[in-house]
Amino acid sequence: MVCCFLLLWLYCVYLQPSRTGFSMKIKLFITISLFTFTFSLCAGCAQPITSKVPPPPVTELTQRLNEQGLASSPRLVVVSSHTQTLAIYENQQKIKEYTISTSIKGLGELNNSFKTPRGFHRITDKIGAGVPNYGIFKNRQFIGEIWQPRPRAAHRKDYITTRILRLEGLEPGINQGFDRFGRVIDTKERSVYIHGTTAEWQLGKPTTRGCIHMSADDIRSLFEEIPSGTVVWIS
Repeated sequence: MVCCFLLLWLYCVYLQPSRTGFSMKIKLFITISLFTFTFSLCAGCAQPITSKVPPPPVTELTQRLNEQGLASSPRLVVVSSHTQTLAIYENQQKIKEYTISTSIKGLGELNNSFKTPRGFHRITDKIGAGVPNYGIFKNRQFIGEIWQPRPRAAHRKDYITTRILRLEGLEPGINQGFDRFGRVIDTKERSVYIHGTTAEWQLGKPTTRGCIHMSADDIRSLFEEIPSGTVVWIS
């Protein structure tokens, strides 16, 4: 709508100048103002889409698990794109909380969307026990190399490092299998993990390509705190 108005303005002012009666200075001022407004609007639309509300209470999440016939776990992990945090709950009490990053493209489940999937998940694999901080993984295998911290200006690539917690969607048609159009929405198939990052200064805001990023120390802590099979809620 704004773009159409801007084009109409340019047509009337510059192609039909006799109909406006504006001086050239006024024309230039209004044109620059419209371009600035349009650019600001488009930049705002490009901001990452995260949840505008906090996650439901843990009691409600437990009830949803029961209603869907999903097995619970002694501890529950709650990932919030709203606050960019990951919390561990036990007996409905928060026992730990970490700063994370979710996808820069927002929340979603489609394959190749590079968005962070929503809903109930489970930790299926814990990978990297004993690997040093910033140990680099490729195809979920430690390749024997350790990333060396460097100034931000020299940082060229964000590696999967330190530990990997592999996620599996638990809700068919939502984050497991295919959607009603036959498109892949499977979290495990999409290789979405919770893992360490080498761009730790970006934590606390959505910057990833779908995975959930944590600092080296935090992912090691989480790795020790929760076993395989732990339920993870993402919103």
